[in-house]
Amino acid sequence: MSTDSPLPAPAIVLAASTLQETLGNFQIPSNSTSLDPIKGLAPSTGASDDSKGPSAVPVAHPPRSTRPAWLTLGSAEPTSTATTFNDEGRPSGFEYIDRGTEDRFDGRGFGGRITGARSFEWNLHGSASPATPLSLTKSSHQTWKRKLGPTELSYYLGSRGEGHSSGVNDMYLHIGFKAKSSLVSPDRVLSIWTELVTRHGLLGCTVEYAGFDSVYFVYHPPKSEGAKRRSASELMEMRTDTNAKELLDNYLNGPRTLSDSQLSRLIISTPASSFTDSSDDQEFDFFLFTTHFLGDGMALHTSANEFFTLLSGDGDNIEKVLSESQSAQSDSGSDDGMVDDGAGRLALPVELRIAQGDRYRRLAWAAARVDFERNEAKLIGGQTFPRPACKSFDRHTLVPTISYSSSDTKTILGTCKKNASTISHAVFALVNVAFIRSGVATNKELPMMVYSALNVRPWLKKDACEDWFHIAIGYYNIILPSFLPSTATPAQTFWQRALATRQQTFKVVKSSLLLSRTKIMALERERRSVGFEMEDERRRLEKQAKGAAGLGIMVGGVPLVAPEMKAVVRKPVVAEKKVPSTALMGLSMLGNLDAMYAHKSYTNLSLHTLTTGSRQRQAAILLFAYTFAGKFWLSLGYDSLGFKEGVVEGFWDELQKGVGEFLLS
Repeated sequence: MSTDSPLPAPAIVLAASTLQETLGNFQIPSNSTSLDPIKGLAPSTGASDDSKGPSAVPVAHPPRSTRPAWLTLGSAEPTSTATTFNDEGRPSGFEYIDRGTEDRFDGRGFGGRITGARSFEWNLHGSASPATPLSLTKSSHQTWKRKLGPTELSYYLGSRGEGHSSGVNDMYLHIGFKAKSSLVSPDRVLSIWTELVTRHGLLGCTVEYAGFDSVYFVYHPPKSEGAKRRSASELMEMRTDTNAKELLDNYLNGPRTLSDSQLSRLIISTPASSFTDSSDDQEFDFFLFTTHFLGDGMALHTSANEFFTLLSGDGDNIEKVLSESQSAQSDSGSDDGMVDDGAGRLALPVELRIAQGDRYRRLAWAAARVDFERNEAKLIGGQTFPRPACKSFDRHTLVPTISYSSSDTKTILGTCKKNASTISHAVFALVNVAFIRSGVATNKELPMMVYSALNVRPWLKKDACEDWFHIAIGYYNIILPSFLPSTATPAQTFWQRALATRQQTFKVVKSSLLLSRTKIMALERERRSVGFEMEDERRRLEKQAKGAAGLGIMVGGVPLVAPEMKAVVRKPVVAEKKVPSTALMGLSMLGNLDAMYAHKSYTNLSLHTLTTGSRQRQAAILLFAYTFAGKFWLSLGYDSLGFKEGVVEGFWDELQKGVGEFLLS
């Protein structure tokens, strides 16, 4: 289908009673209302990993450098709307569905006073001073803050915890490479990392937590080049005599590496005893760690490509970049004393950047909510991997990984093309067949459902002033039968399942309501995360109170008890479901990563290995599939203590057998 084809007109007919319930006191003119196509929703490109998307709605948006910089003095949160960069030319419609915090739970459902939509813009804060006309210079103490958006907050709250259970979804990217030793000197690596942290300000941010509804990114702009290097050096390590597998195992299963005060970390290691300054080739390992609420897989890989481009001996290497930067500073003259516009390098939440028309308002969002609820009701899944008889409160993540040779990869690609499929669609079918053949499916009348992430960057507003290092994902589900028919051969069934996956994926990304579903799902995930975190916080406080009582700790002559948790909840956007909607596992289809790495432009270095994943919660399982360095890779991350012994291992064996049977035959 051509992306230039006109958008099909969705005739969404809503019953008057449904609209009345959704809209509250809004007047309903007749028994039913037919909605015309909603302006601002363009069709997708047809694939979640396309580099291009629909044309963004033209938006009048002044550069950030021309915006007034207001200051909130001595305040953790701005007390005046004048402190917020409100762009009249940046319609998002998000304010019509973000109903704000509700301050009570009435026992019958989510209710209470609605405080209104929140602001997610960056604000400039400074040290307290007399209320005089503002005059900020680079010598002033500056702090940029903004609230985390719904998607960011859902991942942040999920990462909070104690001990080894903290840091859920903290991401890693590991790349093994060989390079001339002199290129990977500590000083050069620090210069490159400093440049990346400067380009992508979120990497150098911290988090300020003041409650479930008050979580902020905090950015302190460095005042000098020396300060930039010192800040970057605190987020970087160079290690010798290091086994990459052991380092990764400690990141996944040991104490949390990242924290609210350190959202990213770069580690360059080598199995050798030193970083030598010679022309000889040496093996190195690149590790980039970031929290998931900071970015996503696309952000990690694009940053890694930047790193290796700067590390390379020729072209736009770090020496050239530093020389051009010094030249630009020299041409601009001495320090002008003006404040550093830190917000110009820091992205806004994805929910504000998804390109929807400014006419997408209350009535359109009312229809979108109904569509979202009906779409969620269709998600049926009843298959899971069996859990152990005795539940373990520990977890231990394993990441078995297999790669196929370049010649095998070409055969796999050719087989998929011959059957009108792609590797991504084929992997969903592989998972389906492997799970069925592993013999652990329970009620075969219920289908198998798997979830996956959707890259929404093609649908974001184009803003040259904002950094692309941020999280920008949506979610979708694929539902397939949990049995193999006796009337078809295994190969026929396999390719039919791949075709069904393609059709379901096409339906998701071509939907005229994709963007509204993405925003509403972000709010729903945020609401669920707040609820889970409130329960976890209550348990932590009770545990602390019991421990204090056992030690006889008194506060003002009164035994310490856990304080009553005040409910801070949001209005649910979906009703309770009466059918099972359990996902078997997650699939992350990264696509052709060779398109993201400029291998041919790297001089004196070569990349040969790539693995990626995240710290997991108990009983989690996630499969990655991608091509890199001309090879097809499958990587399965799972909690080895969260499932019945041998179950996941049997599934992994069947998955590999399926590759040989269906893709390499």
